Amino acid sequence: MKAKNIIFFAVILVWIYSITGCSNNDNPSGNTDLETSPEITNIVADKTEILFGGNDLAILTCNATGGNLKYEWQVDLGDLIPLNSERSKVSFTGAECCVGEKIITCKVSNSKGSVSKSITLTILEVINQPEIITIESDKSELKSSTEESANIVCYAIGGNLKYDWKSDCGKILLNKDDNSKITYTPLVNDCLGVRTITCTVSNEKGTFTQTFQITVK
Repeated sequence: MKAKNIIFFAVILVWIYSITGCSNNDNPSGNTDLETSPEITNIVADKTEILFGGNDLAILTCNATGGNLKYEWQVDLGDLIPLNSERSKVSFTGAECCVGEKIITCKVSNSKGSVSKSITLTILEVINQPEIITIESDKSELKSSTEESANIVCYAIGGNLKYDWKSDCGKILLNKDDNSKITYTPLVNDCLGVRTITCTVSNEKGTFTQTFQITVK
């Protein structure tokens, strides 16, 4: 009888131990939260300069730690396209309007917080042989007896253009914000007749010159 009781209690103890043992192994720390405060190690780009347009692109990767991370990218001008489901990798391209330095920011977040880091890429202008399309003026005739002026614009293509203006008689005032625009004023009681305004555009690929005529009466 005593032997049977001993065996019975031994079975009960083994059963209790097996239950409590499994419970402790399922969650040894008693905490299922695996997230930590997010941290960005770095942002890596396969190139730091690209030509404008969709054919040249840069690949950016945001390397971060923290667990269960959400990635968000931001830039003032340009296109960011996700390349993986986590959005930790994106491609970047820019149109002609986006030429110049662009600051691209990656933000990572989880339930513990968020952190951001930025990288600077440069979108380069495509340089071609310069060409003047047309020269236009808001006036075709000017009076010599007054300081009447004409606003003249030289429309050109080629990229990274430098403008040089000349006139055979009269004064030229460059627009300080855009040298493709000038204000032309003939000398008072002088410069009578057909006057010639010359616009020359140049870049590292070459130069192009075109003239425009205006009548002074």
